[in-house]
Amino acid sequence: MIVIQKGSIYIYRVFDIAEEIDLLHAEKILRDSRREDKFQVPKNIDRALVIRTTPLLVNLHAQTIQTKNFSLRAEVSAKIRDYGVLSLIYQIPVLAGTDWNTLVQMAAELENQADIDILAKKQSEEISLHITQAMKDPHTWDVFEDYTVYFLERCDGIAKAKDLVHAADIPSLLLAEERARLSDQTKINILEDIYQYEEKDLAIVEWNSALVVEPEGKKEILDLLEFALTHLMEMRYYDDLLDKRLAMLYDNIERSKRGGMLRANFSQLYQDASSRYIEFSEFIERVENSLKVVGDFYLATVYRAATKRFYLSTWQQNIMRKMNILAQVSSLLQGEVHMRRSQWMEMTIIALIAFEVISAILKLY
Repeated sequence: MIVIQKGSIYIYRVFDIAEEIDLLHAEKILRDSRREDKFQVPKNIDRALVIRTTPLLVNLHAQTIQTKNFSLRAEVSAKIRDYGVLSLIYQIPVLAGTDWNTLVQMAAELENQADIDILAKKQSEEISLHITQAMKDPHTWDVFEDYTVYFLERCDGIAKAKDLVHAADIPSLLLAEERARLSDQTKINILEDIYQYEEKDLAIVEWNSALVVEPEGKKEILDLLEFALTHLMEMRYYDDLLDKRLAMLYDNIERSKRGGMLRANFSQLYQDASSRYIEFSEFIERVENSLKVVGDFYLATVYRAATKRFYLSTWQQNIMRKMNILAQVSSLLQGEVHMRRSQWMEMTIIALIAFEVISAILKLY
């Protein structure tokens, strides 16, 4: 029997709240609010990650999460990142002596607990409202990313971390399936990629959850998974925004065409399309430059696994494809602007010639 003696469940809710956030300004605002005992802003450095801008860590009040059979106390913290993403992190300690089946039951009940989403949205709105002055283009988007990490530091019943694969039902934990009997193929798909640096540690990354065994309690993999999750959030937000901008651009083009040549404002449409292309190009560059290097080979391997599971490359390809469409539309509009200018010049020249001819005829009479 596998018995957890020390571990935690980390529940993540990630929101896109602004285009950019001035972290120094946000830190000052939150520190000034400490007199109200709302926010605690400790020093924070994401471990082993070489990133362009260190996120701002904020400690919030602990919360009690009530499920069908469990009353769980969660330590709550938030990370604010300069590219406009807010992560809420709920750390639920696993009581010493908890067996594996009980852990799976907790996972299943937490997965179906909508109160966490409601609480996270409320806390996200509260923090966003508090730091509005530090935000560029603050906005509310109902979509959010959720993720769960089962972080185990000490377990009875295994000699090495990899023994857990054979001794425990890991797929049921990662899929939060308490009652369903998973097929062999499902189990194989989940357990096909197991990452280890030493015999005592282990990481298995799924699309919606991960299992991390780390006897020393190091949080680097947690930081990596959260970092990748924030990029997924950004990709989804900009993909949705691109869809809206393209639809709006097409509608404006159609309206401009129906307005006739004299009323068509293709020059303004071209400027809008060009500015949007620059905006999205800056976003892609900001994402790619956020994380330059991961400290060691093991962490780099786990990070690549996370980006693969989150389909980050697919999301980026979708964004780049839509950006190429935006660039093509921009180029067509530019051609339309040049053509309209040429037409106006030709009409002006014809009008001047006609004026000269009419003036000459009038002088004869």
